Amino acid sequence: MFRFTTRTLAVLAVFAATSLVVAAECPDPLAAILATMQCVEDEDADCASAGYDSDNFIKLHNSIDTKTVIDSTGAYWSGAFGLIDISLDYDYKENIGPNKASIRYIEKVVMTDGSDYGFPPLDTYPFGAVIYQYEHALVTVDDDCRMTLWDQYGDNKEQDEVNVAADTILCTLNFITGEKCVTPTMPPTPDCTKSPKGKKSKSSSYRK
Repeated sequence: MFRFTTRTLAVLAVFAATSLVVAAECPDPLAAILATMQCVEDEDADCASAGYDSDNFIKLHNSIDTKTVIDSTGAYWSGAFGLIDISLDYDYKENIGPNKASIRYIEKVVMTDGSDYGFPPLDTYPFGAVIYQYEHALVTVDDDCRMTLWDQYGDNKEQDEVNVAADTILCTLNFITGEKCVTPTMPPTPDCTKSPKGKKSKSSSYRK
């Protein structure tokens, strides 16, 4: 029979506890995050919702809590998918630590033309508007690989354009009323044929 000293047993206990902690971590946070975002692009509400810890999830934009509540029933994403289509073009993605990954991407948001709600298609702003958001997010998941924190950095103007367009559509279709229901001004279309010397030109923020 083996005989261990008290010190040896203590060392083995610490090693066992450490091993359990390591084993409990999400094995590949980035893969889990990308899988969930693919569900978002595919407009699969149940699949997308399953990728979030609905009780603890927080979304920050430039360090400000957006108060985004993503429930476990799929209601949040079902509502979102009726209003917008989302596609993501990644230019950087990497695991950066236990349960944490960094992704940089261009998010293309296409607003509904109204047909998703049973209305004849409309082509006046903001219906059918295409808005691009250039963002970088540090994303944390729990040990079950569900997202608990989406800490994104990006242009406030791009974020506001999506929010205003969404509110305007919902107001036009009489889904909401009140102070948010103001007539928007179509932003000017940038002249993409010219760009400042030494700088790359970006495509128009809105396309039809």
